[in-house]
Amino acid sequence: MQPSYYEDLQENFTTLSSDFAPSGNQGLITGLLYVPDLASGDPCQNVVDTIVPANVTRQANLPPTNYNLIAIAPWISADCAISFLDEARSDPLRAFIFYLPNGDYSPPPPADDDIWQLDGDGSWKNNHHYPIYAIPGGKGAEFMTQLSLYSGKLGEVPFGENISTLYNVDSQDYVRVWTQLSVSTNSNFPSLWICIIAVVSVLVFVIGGTSLLMHCVQRRRRVSLRRRVITGETDLEALGIKRLTVPVEHIETFPLFTYSYDAPVPSFETPPQSPGSIQRVLSQSSPSSFSTKINTRTDYQPTCLICLDHFESRATIIRELPCGHIFHPECIDEFLSEISSLCPICRRSMLPRGYCPKITNSMARREMATQKLRPRTAKAPKANQSRQRRISRSSIVKMAYSHPSSPTGEISPADRPQRVELTAGKPGDPDMETSRQRMQELAVPIDETSSDDGKPPWRLAAKRVFPGFK
Repeated sequence: MQPSYYEDLQENFTTLSSDFAPSGNQGLITGLLYVPDLASGDPCQNVVDTIVPANVTRQANLPPTNYNLIAIAPWISADCAISFLDEARSDPLRAFIFYLPNGDYSPPPPADDDIWQLDGDGSWKNNHHYPIYAIPGGKGAEFMTQLSLYSGKLGEVPFGENISTLYNVDSQDYVRVWTQLSVSTNSNFPSLWICIIAVVSVLVFVIGGTSLLMHCVQRRRRVSLRRRVITGETDLEALGIKRLTVPVEHIETFPLFTYSYDAPVPSFETPPQSPGSIQRVLSQSSPSSFSTKINTRTDYQPTCLICLDHFESRATIIRELPCGHIFHPECIDEFLSEISSLCPICRRSMLPRGYCPKITNSMARREMATQKLRPRTAKAPKANQSRQRRISRSSIVKMAYSHPSSPTGEISPADRPQRVELTAGKPGDPDMETSRQRMQELAVPIDETSSDDGKPPWRLAAKRVFPGFK
C-alpha cells in the first residue's frame, strides 16, 4: 500500500452527468487532482478563499505537460459553479467533482434536486465533454485538506521521507495527488444478475410452453379416444388396455329364457349311437346327401362355457347376451359384473351403449401403440360379415330357445326367477372355486401393473409436468 494519503469512496456520491464517461462496468477515470483558478475579480473568489486552503494544487502549479486532470471545487452557488466550469473548459479535464461546503457526510442530494439546477431544463450537464459527480461535503473538505498537504516538494509533504526512500526520488521533486475514479455506466451488456434473471425467464417460458403444449396434445388424444370408445369404435378391454365390468342394472336387462332344444337326428339307414359312429356314417355318405338330410344349426350351445355344465331342455333358465351366446344367469352375471365386460366366447363388449370410463394419458398412449401394431384391415367387409352373423344368429336363437308360456320364448317378468346373488356359495366350495378359476381363464389378459411403480419421485414429478414423459 502506498505510504501516503489514500481515500476510498464507494456508493456515497451522486452522478450529475455521465456524458463522456468510459463505457463498461469497470471504467476508470484517472488524472491529477486540482482546483480550477477563477478569473481575477470574480465575486466567488472571496467565498472560495474562505473554504479552499491556499496551498491546494491549481492549474498554475501543474507541469506544462499535457497530463489528464480531475477538477474538484465547492458548490457555493449556481453562479460560482458556472464560473468553475467555464474556467476548466480549456483544461484537459477527464471529470469534475463538486461538493457542498456543509461538512455533512451523508450522500448528496439526487441529480434531479433543485440545488443542482443551473438552468431551467438542466442542459448544462450535457454541455461539457466530461462526467460530473457530487460527493458528500465532509469528504470534499477532506479532499481539499489532503490536496493542500500533498501539493509541494517531497521533503515538505507528510511521509515524504518514506516516499523518497521507497521510490528513490529527489526530495526537491514536487508531489501531486493522483486520482482514480472507478465508474459503472450503462452498457450494451447486462449485468450478471440481469443475465441470470433473463436466463431463468427464458427457461421458465420454455418449460411452461412445452408443458402446456404437451398437456394440450394429451388432452386432444384423451378426447379422441373417449369419442371412439363411446361410439363403439374402440374397445379398451379387448385391446388389453383396461379391465372393465358391466353394471348389474344393465346385466339384468339381458333377456332370460327357458332352454329348449331338440337335437336333430340325421336321416341314415342305421342311426348312429355315438359321436364315433356319426363320423363313420358321415365318411361313408356323399356331401350332397349329407347336406340334404341333416338340419344344420350352427349355434347349438348345449353347455355353459363358464361352469361347463350341460343345459337341460325345458328346465334350465339361461340368459342370452346381445351377441346371441347363452349362459347360466348366475355364471354370466358374476363374470360380467366382477371379471370382464366381454362375452367369454366372442369377446364382444356388453357395456351399455355410450358408456366410457375415465380416460387417462396412459390409456391413450397404450391405445396409440396398439393401433400401430394392429394390421390395417378393410372395415367394410368386416362390418358386413358381422352384420350377417348377427342376422343368422338371431334367427337360430329364436328357434333354439323357447318358453312354454310365451310365444316369443322369453320369460315374462312374472315367471322370472329371483336374481341369484353373485356371491352365493360358501368360500372354499370346489365347484365355485372351479367356476371362478374358469372365469379368470376366459377373461382377456390385462397388464394391471402400473408403469410408475419403482420410479423415483423426480420422474413422477416430471411426468406430471410433461405428460407423456417416460
